[in-house]
Amino acid sequence: MSGTRLWITFLVAAAACVLALMLGRFGAYLMHAVVIASISALALNLLTGFCGQISFAQAALLGVGAYTAGNLGNAGWGILSIPVAGMASAASSALIGLPALRLRGLYFAIATLAAQFIFDYAFKILDPLTHGVSGLLIKPLTILGYVVQSDQAYAVIAIICLFVTWLTMVFIGETTLGRAFLVVRENEIVAKGMGIDVARTKLWAFVISGFFAGVAGALLAFTTRLASPEAFGLSLSIDYVAMIIVGGLGSLPGSLLGAAFVTLLPELIQRVGEALNIADILSAAREMAFGLLIIVFLIFEPRGLSALLHRLASRSQTNIALKTPQPTSERRRSELGLKLEKVE
Repeated sequence: MSGTRLWITFLVAAAACVLALMLGRFGAYLMHAVVIASISALALNLLTGFCGQISFAQAALLGVGAYTAGNLGNAGWGILSIPVAGMASAASSALIGLPALRLRGLYFAIATLAAQFIFDYAFKILDPLTHGVSGLLIKPLTILGYVVQSDQAYAVIAIICLFVTWLTMVFIGETTLGRAFLVVRENEIVAKGMGIDVARTKLWAFVISGFFAGVAGALLAFTTRLASPEAFGLSLSIDYVAMIIVGGLGSLPGSLLGAAFVTLLPELIQRVGEALNIADILSAAREMAFGLLIIVFLIFEPRGLSALLHRLASRSQTNIALKTPQPTSERRRSELGLKLEKVE
């Protein structure tokens, strides 16, 4: 990443932190919900969009991170529980990936779906660690003895984690490993012919993606103060798949756009329903709305919101260029004559 892009990213993150501190409680809650979803969407897009491995176990990895951070936070680990939760999810992701390394396409996706159900069951029966179906109550996050209480503070912490996640994803995309991800996504046979260890590359994608999914799960646990099996079910995994499809597979900005769109859509539906006195009907149609969105984007804009916005921006630039007055033919001739005189 160039120095200019790094500074721009830093300034955007700093502006987001300032905005989070200025927002009210509900606004800060929405912001950290979008930011946490963005971290997990970036993680899943690395695995699916860049490496081509479809996964339906993202919610399970968030759950591992949430329960790990919750138990460590209750034991007094404070802020250190967040990276440790990421490591726990990375290890769990490796356990999911190892049996599935020899699978491709639909079979790989089914293997991750089975892993999601296994983890969902484990969250319910490992009562000493998860407190079963009643859920694990989590103490507030502590940083050097300071107890984080406000939604604004949690939003700032989440933005900092998103900033680190973004820089890591950009860095990986510029490395040999990142280029290997793209080759494996396009054709595994070609990747083997180029000397790429396909199994190891897939495993790295799983581990890195799992780490940041665990970080997102840890942040979610501390903001909600509760980790329960119902919060990390299959529907959440489908939501994240919808985020990267709507935002754009293989697009880092698309991950943020998709996360914001899918996270804020239920709030928009609820507000419209309350305004029209049909909140019950619209809330029941939420899942149908997600399904329709995925179908619409797959048919009309398979590359997602990021490609749509890029195309609109290109059209705007073209229209501005066409409307800009062009120099007359005489002026062009004079400019050409001056150039010829300089050459002579």
